[in-house]
Amino acid sequence: MVDKIIRIPSGIPGLDDLIEGGFEKGSSILVVGTPGAGKTTFGLQYLYSGATKYKEPGIFITFDENRDELIKHHKIYGWNFEDLEKKNLFKILEYRPHQVNKLMEEGGGIIKDAIKSIGAKRLVLDSVTGYSILFKDEYQKRESIVNLFELFKKWGTTTLVTAEDTSSTGFGDGGVSYLTDAIIQLKFEAIGKSAAKQHILEVVKMRGTKHSTKVCSYTFGDKGIKVFSDLI
Repeated sequence: MVDKIIRIPSGIPGLDDLIEGGFEKGSSILVVGTPGAGKTTFGLQYLYSGATKYKEPGIFITFDENRDELIKHHKIYGWNFEDLEKKNLFKILEYRPHQVNKLMEEGGGIIKDAIKSIGAKRLVLDSVTGYSILFKDEYQKRESIVNLFELFKKWGTTTLVTAEDTSSTGFGDGGVSYLTDAIIQLKFEAIGKSAAKQHILEVVKMRGTKHSTKVCSYTFGDKGIKVFSDLI
């Protein structure tokens, strides 16, 4: 008898309709996109919704952004992360270049402790691109990324990992697409004969899921990202 897949709602209106109700519990999802496509907002919305709607604590790990700036810039969607921090439903972990080697040498101990302290069910790493450039040696970089994804599995969180989409590496720096259970691609580009650009989303892969193969539009509204079932 095949075990039923437990789904974790994404918190992105319209997205779960494309992926059989949500992400597989305990899976890792690569959210890849061009600069300005909304990868960071996507990740924070996943965490905010999890905390406020489902009481699932979440942790946001950043190698690129400042905590205060992240919180300030996303208040436009009505997201009060400071309140969630006080309730132990949300936590931001910032890492700088000199801290990364220590992080991996300790087996991600700081992250593991943070997950345990708030009982985190959701995790976002923003971004694996920012993480990978901290390693000068290509072998060391790839080995460290593989080890990082192995830790995600051990921790049991449902994890989103963002990455820049670059022509030289395919889906994100470090060639991480083969390590993930799912890939969601975000773009901001002109579609068809129209000269006007729009935000588009495609579910490239999602293991164990009969997902939509359509290219769909998404917009940024008062409460964050909303995905449509087709192009608009």
